[in-house]
Amino acid sequence: MSECKCFDVMLEKVAENLREQLPANERESFEAQWDNQAFVIEGDAMTKKVGLPVSYEYQKRKKSGEPHKSRTKGDVKMMMNYCPFCGESLKKKAEAA
Repeated sequence: MSECKCFDVMLEKVAENLREQLPANERESFEAQWDNQAFVIEGDAMTKKVGLPVSYEYQKRKKSGEPHKSRTKGDVKMMMNYCPFCGESLKKKAEAA
């Protein structure tokens, strides 16, 4: 697996910047994490990956062909094959061979 630690480094930089903006008595309870984080099991290894959300919505149609009043909404997460910060492959090295 890639040794890229960019997501951890970037999260810590953002968290530290936000933490410094808080009053001193509120900094201790501050926590930050990536949204859309998933645990991925590949063979014997488990890794954390961040998925980019893609939101969608559409209007269903009734049997008569009229549109429903409300729109149907949903989202899917896309997992990345390359780090968006350093460009290193996030796949196992064995897969590339």
